[in-house]
Amino acid sequence: MFIKVNNILPSPQKECNLLLFSNLLISFFVIFVLNPAKIYSQSIETITNSRPITIGGNIAFNDNLEFLSDSVSNYYCLSGGLSTKFFGVVDVPVSFAYTNNQLTKNMALPFNRFSLSPNYKEYTLYAGYNSMTFSKFTMNGHDYFGGGFAYSGEGAVSVEAFFGRLRKAVLPDSSTTDAGYARLGGGIKIGYKSDKYNISANVIKIKDRENSVNFEDFPEQYVQPKENIASSITLETQLVENLLVSGEYAISSIQEIGQSTAESQKSENVVYQAFEASLAYSFENSSIGVSYDRLPPDYETLGGYYFSEDEEQISLNLFTTIAEKYQVSGDFGYRHDNVDNQQVTTNKSFAYSLNLSANPIERLSFSAGINNDQSYVNLKDNLEQLTQMSDFEDLDTNEYSRLNLTTNFSANYTMKESEILSNSFYSSFSYNTTSDKQRYDTTSANSRIYNLNFGTNSVFKIPKISVGFNVGLSQTDSYSQCYKMLTLTGSLSKNFENGISLSGAYTYAATKSDSLQSSVTNIRTTASYALFKKHNLGLTFCYIHNPMSKEFEHRYTLSVNYNYGFSLIDNKKKIDNE
Repeated sequence: MFIKVNNILPSPQKECNLLLFSNLLISFFVIFVLNPAKIYSQSIETITNSRPITIGGNIAFNDNLEFLSDSVSNYYCLSGGLSTKFFGVVDVPVSFAYTNNQLTKNMALPFNRFSLSPNYKEYTLYAGYNSMTFSKFTMNGHDYFGGGFAYSGEGAVSVEAFFGRLRKAVLPDSSTTDAGYARLGGGIKIGYKSDKYNISANVIKIKDRENSVNFEDFPEQYVQPKENIASSITLETQLVENLLVSGEYAISSIQEIGQSTAESQKSENVVYQAFEASLAYSFENSSIGVSYDRLPPDYETLGGYYFSEDEEQISLNLFTTIAEKYQVSGDFGYRHDNVDNQQVTTNKSFAYSLNLSANPIERLSFSAGINNDQSYVNLKDNLEQLTQMSDFEDLDTNEYSRLNLTTNFSANYTMKESEILSNSFYSSFSYNTTSDKQRYDTTSANSRIYNLNFGTNSVFKIPKISVGFNVGLSQTDSYSQCYKMLTLTGSLSKNFENGISLSGAYTYAATKSDSLQSSVTNIRTTASYALFKKHNLGLTFCYIHNPMSKEFEHRYTLSVNYNYGFSLIDNKKKIDNE
């Protein structure tokens, strides 16, 4: 149901703040007042047999030197983690990542980050950069910078809460198209679980700070600030043995905030309601279920990145195992758009998803699947992956593709398996139809992508040498042109007894489109050395010859990697000494 509600209710912001505050009080009352015995029931034996403090972790450093025809650039990344445990019961893990890449500084979700998450038994605190998922309709895996809390013990009650910045302000300039406001928010989720029931409720409030960005110099990049209150309730219960019933109802209120010189003015609230329910029955090695989903047009919450919208669907779900070698699953349903009858026409379709995985004989395994369910993925074409020199490229990729139809098949056959040699053959095929999406751009470009790969892997176990060969065929048909690509790859690796490993790969790709024809060569060699199982040093050289790029026809990259895993104070030493 899609309705517009004028802003005539008394202070909805204050009501939401009051709701959040009251839910927090209730949660802490239930956990800390009604369950005091569990908090202090830690085993004395665990404490007395442990060191007062143990410290361990890892640190990694990666340095990339890129040589172009007229310039040299240097990007490095430092990351790691530290875990400090007190008396064997309180754990305080810390993780961080830092890079000097200037491209990552003007990002809504920066690469440089740290995270602190101390935990004691069922209790965990979060500080720094983290992510939380309450529901796919409210807070759905969105990163945030701030604080959080979680309680999920063996008892009936569970609590999750967070507050922080979901996006930092990105100032408009001539080099960016992703300008946006600082976005702050918070929320809480409370759950109760018993033998027969599992129920939870959550609410979030998120708002753009409209004064955090000024678009006067770049009016063409103006983005409307928003605020959002979203909530959902879920219920799961087992009515009878093997029969599971579940459902979720969600409501999201979006309000646009108009900027003015006098004061910020708010538009009317737009309220969305979403609903899903399912019924599943399991028996022996099979299950059957029915599900219903309803999502209105333009459904949105600021706690998620992308949503399907304007869709109502009812489907039948099946799963079975045949002769312990074949697993078959299917999802068949009817769906249509124009949920609220606001369009002139209604599109109807039969939605399906069918998957098969099998291991008919000992050396052969294969899987196949086809579905037209819509889902968002970050999709790179083969040329992008081939010409990417390091992990620093495309760190802030906002372009997503919506898969409308996906077909895939893969098989693996072990031709020989002995104490000396293992030889296998593999192949895969996929077909996708996509619609490209960007964060602030709703335009789409439909395309069809075909990929075929086959090759062999041979492992000589005694000399520890691996040899591989792969052939790849790819074709992309879009509204503007047809793009074809043939890829040939050969690889060789050798492991030595002293901890040294050497590997190399050569890739040649021939590309052809309606407007050009070219080839790309990629040569990559890697050497690594492991010392005392704690130190690992790696050196990688990569060369790309890409005539299609006039500026970067010849690209060289030298990467140095170092990883160190350490244990400054080990709890096992005390036990062994005793």
